[in-house]
Amino acid sequence: MRPSKYLIKLQKTAINKVHRLKRLLENVPTFSSSNEIEVCLTYVTIETLNTWSNFSRSFYLSCTLHPKTVNGNRVTTLLRTANFNDAIGQVIPLYKNRARPNLQGLWHRRDEPTWHDRSTIIGVCTNIGCSNITDISNGLSGGQTFLTHLPVFRNFYGHRNQQTENAAMQLAPRYGIPATLRPSDILRQFPISGTSTPSTSILLLQWLDEIEITIEYLCY
Repeated sequence: MRPSKYLIKLQKTAINKVHRLKRLLENVPTFSSSNEIEVCLTYVTIETLNTWSNFSRSFYLSCTLHPKTVNGNRVTTLLRTANFNDAIGQVIPLYKNRARPNLQGLWHRRDEPTWHDRSTIIGVCTNIGCSNITDISNGLSGGQTFLTHLPVFRNFYGHRNQQTENAAMQLAPRYGIPATLRPSDILRQFPISGTSTPSTSILLLQWLDEIEITIEYLCY
């Protein structure tokens, strides 16, 4: 996922990735074994968070190019940099003030902020004076649960220990789902809204929908 001077290009690339993950989830009912289901859910969950993280990073770097939004507005900033490495160097000290570039002046990816965090994209865009910061803040203030809950499930699949499993299971009641279910079973349940009406999408697919809507809003 590459930064672009035209946010519609970034939007299309990101949403295409979201749609590919949605199609993989649609195939879950056809799998013949629980192992196949587990492999699919593991991959989709990890890639869903990766997609959002990569979009957030590319969105910030796109803003440094003073891009055009989907509706034709121009994003401006106070930043004047020669390249993306310099743009990254503007934000790393905000989160790791002891981090330093290597001898070639390049910043290491491990020193970058946690791009999937809501506070990160708002913080870095505020730092460079993005003209669309109000839209960014509004776009990330819609009550999206993927921002805080998806990383918990991703951590379970990445580490698979009792602590990460319990953390994921404890989130289930917030969706009207029993906390006795394992993480993979939770992601395949239909959340219940405040009106006690079951959702028409399983939880993981609901998060993908939230990500798609958020991407569209931020790029618009």
